[in-house]
Amino acid sequence: MRSNEPDATELALCAVFPTDLTMLLHAAAERMTDELDLAAVQMGLNDVRDWLVLAALDDGRPRTQLELSRVVCVDKTTLISVLDRLEKHELVVRSVDPADRRVRIPQITPTGRKVYAKFAIARDAAEAHALDGVDQADRALLLSLLARIADRQEATLSST
Repeated sequence: MRSNEPDATELALCAVFPTDLTMLLHAAAERMTDELDLAAVQMGLNDVRDWLVLAALDDGRPRTQLELSRVVCVDKTTLISVLDRLEKHELVVRSVDPADRRVRIPQITPTGRKVYAKFAIARDAAEAHALDGVDQADRALLLSLLARIADRQEATLSST
């Protein structure tokens, strides 16, 4: 894990590609991931992927492991190891899908909900730090634009 401050390479990246959406999104996501990985480790999780899975499960909507992998943007193989780890710590349980016994449906446990809520506070702090100096109107616009981009991605995945 790196420091929360951008290094010279990241600053150069933003200077060289100031209008390249892909590069900027990648750099921003990397910076948030580093900060959230640190927060995850400090509370006994492996990395931010653990929290992403808990967050997706916290909405109560039953999803197969395949659906969950799409929601959290983690490949199936990686998701299985995340779920194994979370299950070992009693943060999730997996049940058999009654419609197809080969399919597992992960669910968050009460302990998992507590960890999720605690991590949400760390996430909020990381987001506030990342957006320090950005006014509320610009924050709202950023979230709105990113949600529109993400919704298109979700719509594309749903139609396949």
